[in-house]
Amino acid sequence: MRGISSLSLNVLRLFMGALLYLVVLAIYGIPPLGTRGFLILISSALIGFTLGDWLFFESIKILGVSRAALLVTPYPILTMLLAHIFLGRPLTIQIGVGAFLIILAVTILMGESREGRLDPRGVLFSAGAQVLWAAAVVMTDWLVTGNNPLVIAGLRISFGALGALIFVPKILPDVRRMAVMNWATVFLVAFLGTFLGHCFFTTAIKEAGSSIATPAAESSPILAALLAVLFLKEPFTRRLLYAIILTGVGIILISTG
Repeated sequence: MRGISSLSLNVLRLFMGALLYLVVLAIYGIPPLGTRGFLILISSALIGFTLGDWLFFESIKILGVSRAALLVTPYPILTMLLAHIFLGRPLTIQIGVGAFLIILAVTILMGESREGRLDPRGVLFSAGAQVLWAAAVVMTDWLVTGNNPLVIAGLRISFGALGALIFVPKILPDVRRMAVMNWATVFLVAFLGTFLGHCFFTTAIKEAGSSIATPAAESSPILAALLAVLFLKEPFTRRLLYAIILTGVGIILISTG
């Protein structure tokens, strides 16, 4: 988004998302997670939304958006492995092949861009981000067992927003020069992505498990590219066609695996 850094956008959408989730928490209340449960919940929020996202945005500054996004595409496979090891989630060859096809599709699509340089620090930041994201998702998988996924999502976003307070001094210059349209865009991102998107994703984790929900959600760049073709009149390329086919096959394999 023009006029605001990616870090500022991420912090502000967490703040707004937390405010939106207050309604959910007011309706359903706080679940009796116990000390262990709350420690895991807070850890999942901080390592996923605060540390993980920060490492990813640092990698973007070094490598550029496309290369940074490309380097974190394997994180669903890491999530599947961790979920299988720690939670006993299913890990079949069919699910693994489906996840690989989706990651390959995203890789093909991202390969259209040549921006950024391959700096070792950026690669390290990207690797750290995907390890933290995978751990946070597996923790969420454990948390939603026997609990309302909307409440777990709301609590994770809220604690993530609290952790993001450390970035407030860095984003203040952006906040001071934001126009009304910038605020409207941030709110839309927070409502659609942080609120609704996280509701759906956390519910998918509860219903299907993180080993299936995470690789399926990784196909979102393909949908974004399709929407850009439909509404922003961007070209429909051969790479996008291949990515759509691979994603479709991958999702079918995962859903039937």
